[in-house]
Amino acid sequence: MSTRRSFIKISALGLGGVAAAGGLTRMAMGSSVMDTILKKVPGKEKPLHRTPTYCEVCFWQCAGWVYKDSEGNIRKIVGNDDDQHCNGRFCPRGTGGIGQYYDEDRLKTPLIRTTIDGKQTYREA
Repeated sequence: MSTRRSFIKISALGLGGVAAAGGLTRMAMGSSVMDTILKKVPGKEKPLHRTPTYCEVCFWQCAGWVYKDSEGNIRKIVGNDDDQHCNGRFCPRGTGGIGQYYDEDRLKTPLIRTTIDGKQTYREA
């Protein structure tokens, strides 16, 4: 490598090739990250139940639809076509609601801060 520019070109080509190969193998296997999280088996699709909802990620509170399978697992969240704020499409924050719902660190019950022996702790409300 004689110049810095040629080093950057070769590095970019190598990284691009690795990224493309990784994407192709994932497409060939037919799975995605959400399939892995939800333990979804390709070819064994269950009927989805549509439930109206609204997004609470930002102050717009766009209306949408949540699609759940028979086990109650959320499969997708889409915007409501009749909503004037989102016009049928959630922003990336809204569509990320599935990840927020299945987050291991999500608080599932309200907590109350208590002080015991000078240490601050939390207990369930």
